[in-house]
Amino acid sequence: DICHLFDKDKKQYHCQPCGICRIGPKEKYFHCTKCNLCLATDLKDNHKCVENVSRQNCPVCMEDIHTSRIEAHVLPCGHLLHNYTLCMYVFLCSQIICNDCQAHCTVSFHVLGMKCSSCGSYNTAQDGGLIAEQPLGEEPDTEHHE
Repeated sequence: DICHLFDKDKKQYHCQPCGICRIGPKEKYFHCTKCNLCLATDLKDNHKCVENVSRQNCPVCMEDIHTSRIEAHVLPCGHLLHNYTLCMYVFLCSQIICNDCQAHCTVSFHVLGMKCSSCGSYNTAQDGGLIAEQPLGEEPDTEHHE
């Protein structure tokens, strides 16, 4: 009633602390006040809390976790990744810019950091949020663009 949903077959419920409706049923979820997120009831006393963990983008696909309809996986460290990215990110590459040599490169994606193929530095940043799929068995393109 709060969000005025027409589709009732997914047993949606409104979580007041989250401020949005979620796919249910409500009995299978609880709201963790520290994480500020609805989690499956089997995680109630079985997860590491990270304050406001869902109020950030998935580090792999860069999509918003809080409002996403894609289920998120709670890692042992307490952070979240979208479920479909767990096995997929190994085969991805990303365009980066090196903060040391200013090279623009396309490199294999890694959550912790991406190495500049020009100078070898890890002092890099993603050059746009789009992560392109890297075909199996192929090396990423390492062309430099000025």
